[in-house]
Amino acid sequence: MSSYLGGGVLLYVRELVDWDRYFRLRKGEDVDVEAEKAALVGVLETAAGICAEIEVDARRGWEQAARLEDGRVLYPDHIQAGYDKLREAGLVSLGVEEQYGGFGLPALVTNLVIQMVARADASLMTIVGLQTGVAEDIQQYASEELKQQYLPRFASGEVMGAMDLTESQAGSDLGGITTRATEEGGRFFLEGEKIFITNGGCEVHLVLARDDDTFDASKGTTNGLSLYLCPRTLPDGTPNGVCVARLEHKLGIHGSPTATVTFERAEAWAVGKKGDGFKAMLSLMNNARLGVAAQGIGISEAALAAALRYARERVQFGKPIGDQPLMKNLLARMVLALEGSRALLYRACVLVDRNRAIRVHLASHPDLNAAERADLDDLYHKNETRYRLLTPLAKYLATEHSDFITRAAIQVHGGLGFMAESEVGKLHQDSIITTIYEGTSEIQVSFALKEIGKGALQVVFEEIGKELEGLSDPPLQEYADKVRHGIERILDASSALMADFDYALLSARSLADIVIDVIVGAELLKQANVDSRRFDLAASWINRRMLDVEATAQRIKEGTTARIDRAERILALVD
Repeated sequence: MSSYLGGGVLLYVRELVDWDRYFRLRKGEDVDVEAEKAALVGVLETAAGICAEIEVDARRGWEQAARLEDGRVLYPDHIQAGYDKLREAGLVSLGVEEQYGGFGLPALVTNLVIQMVARADASLMTIVGLQTGVAEDIQQYASEELKQQYLPRFASGEVMGAMDLTESQAGSDLGGITTRATEEGGRFFLEGEKIFITNGGCEVHLVLARDDDTFDASKGTTNGLSLYLCPRTLPDGTPNGVCVARLEHKLGIHGSPTATVTFERAEAWAVGKKGDGFKAMLSLMNNARLGVAAQGIGISEAALAAALRYARERVQFGKPIGDQPLMKNLLARMVLALEGSRALLYRACVLVDRNRAIRVHLASHPDLNAAERADLDDLYHKNETRYRLLTPLAKYLATEHSDFITRAAIQVHGGLGFMAESEVGKLHQDSIITTIYEGTSEIQVSFALKEIGKGALQVVFEEIGKELEGLSDPPLQEYADKVRHGIERILDASSALMADFDYALLSARSLADIVIDVIVGAELLKQANVDSRRFDLAASWINRRMLDVEATAQRIKEGTTARIDRAERILALVD
């Protein structure tokens, strides 16, 4: 169990989050903050114990796939058993508020639990992660009637959820959606087909559909899209027109059913305002991206643990391979990549929690004076700007690092890592999808570029600059100066980049990489400030990455769109 709580998990919960402010905003000045913190730690310890139990059977049952029988999706035994253990502990719809039977966990703690579930079983994580995300979207946007009807059932684990976006002609471009929602006498009915739907055999589907009355005028855009809750079973107990047509066969996460779902005059209920479906779905997708980042980190943890264990046990040339200089360096790079991924995800989650607390406080205190309300509004919008940039960056970093770490773990195992029964080989196959679903890595850096174009860098770096100023120890200040210099180089390069949109798109990944480098460097210094054992982690990241920042920023500043022409000429060499 202890390894599930390693890597700075408890450090964040105990030392690096301003829980006083969070809980006082959410629950009032009389709240017992220490008791609330202890409860969060208790949740994490419970989750860690359960996940350690789940892991053993999950590894044995990795090749067992979900199956479709008589229109019903059946989960492999280890998936169902793992879900039941989490359900019994109340850990399946983590953000559902207490008034609906849930724990109302902060985003940070929610994603820490998801991370643990992913480490134990990446397939099971997709089910729990989606259940959490769907429930939170219902909680944020649905009518009180729908909340009362469904949220207690999510919290108890009675129902699961799916997010139905993708169609054959509408992947990342949701303007291509043609699933149609028709209103008849105040009731809504869906017609269409969705593909690649994770956990598509579940009871509750959140479906993005195009409204019939504006169908032709809005087609090809994200206007005219509304979000609908569509259950497989209607309130009167009769089956709805929701059918799982088939399940896909995948390289990894076999226990997670990926379905084609058809809607044939399926009755549904509007979630949020008509025409605002894309906005509501963005909220779910952003939460899902943080969840997939947590999934990537969990898979990375499992691969790193296996690699370290093998490197200590495998003796060659008279000593463990982990003591060989090249192998020691590779393992250290794997740890550094994992800890960098954690740092960025956790920072993003803390920003989400800050804003949720502010939103609750503003709603429950209509009598706030104008100055207090203005200050909180200003902070809310700044935090929103920050996490809108950090969310795609966190998903990009954690999943790309998961691909690297799991592949490196295979390398550590040598020929054994390539065998079909290899644990690290299976983890690598599970990790691949994380760079693809909820938006590919290329989509994530494009989203980040869009936020940078709106001025997000200045808002993010403003906060980081203040944090760096608060580091008092001379060794930390030395590295803080390097991060500050990196920030200056990025701001200089990005201002030149924004003058040419095509060149900005071409350089989006390079820019995302160096922005990540400085944010993570600052976050690791914060960790070292409260735990001196983590100083070498921060120093190593900054020494390695600030050189990359310098070189990449210069290359961005001096480059042009001529690279696109060169790429076309290179591609022309291949018939």
